[in-house]
Amino acid sequence: MKRVVLDTNVVASACFWRGVCWQCLEAWVGGRFTALVSPALLTEYTEVFERLRQRYPDRPCVDWVAALRDDAELVFPAVKIPDAFKDLDDVVFAECAVAGEADCLVSGHKEYVQAAGDVRGIPVLSPARFLEVLNAGRS
Repeated sequence: MKRVVLDTNVVASACFWRGVCWQCLEAWVGGRFTALVSPALLTEYTEVFERLRQRYPDRPCVDWVAALRDDAELVFPAVKIPDAFKDLDDVVFAECAVAGEADCLVSGHKEYVQAAGDVRGIPVLSPARFLEVLNAGRS
């Protein structure tokens, strides 16, 4: 698994809490996969990060959004995929994944994104499942 789109909830969780989402971002920093972002995805990451920073002003955070802005691979989706997920706000992930020829999309959003199973053949994995697959590839 080399090329990966991370849903906003994965990035936002990693910014403010340790755990499986943090481990996903650590794996990216460790060079275990290429993170793919689009301009729309970076905008969403930033908006959610800022909202959470205001909501939790005393909570220490890591600005994974800045790291992704600086070091992830930027793709420019040319194809709209309005039917990818039930929630239209989530289509930016599908469009980025397709444009970047992702190997998977990682999302903690069970109700809509994970429920889709895949987007045009690109599997949608939970953060925990993604780490299992990533770690299985190490052995």
